[in-house]
Amino acid sequence: MVKVRSFKGFLPKQALASQIVSPPYDVLNTEEARALAKGNETCFLRVSKPEIDLPQGTNLYSPEVYAKGRENLMLFRNQGWIREDSEERMYIYMQKMQGREQYGIMAMASVEDYENGLIKRHEFTIKRKEEDRTKLSDVQNANLGPVFLTFKGGEEIEKRMMEIVKKTKPYLEVHGHDDTDHVLWLCSPEDSAFLSKAFEKVPATYIADGHHRAASAFNVGKMRREAAKAQGRTLTGNEPFMFFMAIHYPSTNLKIMDYNRVLRSLNGMSSQEFLSKFGESYDIQPLEAGGDPKPRKKGECSLYIDKKWYRCNVKAGKVDHTNLVKMLDSQLLTDLVLTPVLGIQDIRSDERIDFVGGIRGLRGLVKRCDEDCVAAIALYPVQLDELMNIADAGMVMPPKSTWFEPKPRDGVVCRCFD
Repeated sequence: MVKVRSFKGFLPKQALASQIVSPPYDVLNTEEARALAKGNETCFLRVSKPEIDLPQGTNLYSPEVYAKGRENLMLFRNQGWIREDSEERMYIYMQKMQGREQYGIMAMASVEDYENGLIKRHEFTIKRKEEDRTKLSDVQNANLGPVFLTFKGGEEIEKRMMEIVKKTKPYLEVHGHDDTDHVLWLCSPEDSAFLSKAFEKVPATYIADGHHRAASAFNVGKMRREAAKAQGRTLTGNEPFMFFMAIHYPSTNLKIMDYNRVLRSLNGMSSQEFLSKFGESYDIQPLEAGGDPKPRKKGECSLYIDKKWYRCNVKAGKVDHTNLVKMLDSQLLTDLVLTPVLGIQDIRSDERIDFVGGIRGLRGLVKRCDEDCVAAIALYPVQLDELMNIADAGMVMPPKSTWFEPKPRDGVVCRCFD
């Protein structure tokens, strides 16, 4: 069963919350972050992407970047822009996008649970990105943003969470730059103790998003644990470095969006030749006039080519029902079309393919085809049960298979070790 604990979070000054709360570091590149933070000295991107306060061209992985991150974090603390809470507690964080709300509990997750497989993963990390976040977390002595976790069951947790929301005035309400609302409630110590006890009945949690954050938090905890052992200290497992900040969402609160593909090249084929090859594995029909091209079910995708939409259903006998990963629509497309027809061996590195998150809608696919691509393929979204089943089996999801929205913001709560 998982260990979930209260902590003393650092909270944004209420009057400055809308200026501080920022998009997560990994959805923006350096120039986008620099532009978003321009003219706002309290933007939390100065802490989570500190290179924006260094000269352009600075090596993103240089010691100066990590030192600047620590300097900026301490500036935020010393200026009172973020302040340590008065007592240990849990926090409830709600995000609202396009009328849909999702609620989660922000608390400490256990490094030992991660190490022992009770916090389950479904994708590999990229070594350099993992090392980057590990160094920043270690130098800053902090968890700047939460790992995005989910869990099955836990009805009493969800019930108590919503009771707290109804009876408690929010600590902050922020309207994000992308039309999302972010609301934070502070749990009482009594409610926090109840929730911690209730989580002891939850057998496992699952990383929905934030594998690099989780891996870096584990790395820092492991380094500090080994250093403490080398000093001869007796460890209880409850040391601060043995926990990291995470949002725990009941699975009923989450929705996975589609993650779609666009093609810059057809590997020398004409559109008709590509359609013919595609049709060897999928039954293809032109979309009826006025029809909605959005895929309607598992095993169905939609192809946009030559300014026309086609509905494509995988043929019987093409699906390996003995393998959870090979049953996913994203993997079917790779195995049946992208690799054998287009010669794309690694979708993460091949420049002939790109990816468009479902948040941009199917119009985003048409736009890319008008600009720099020759075809687009819309996929049916992965279901959360599929993700959990793959994680339970110790398997790995295909790259670029899940897109979660809305994403938790950085700066709503952060956790400092000192």
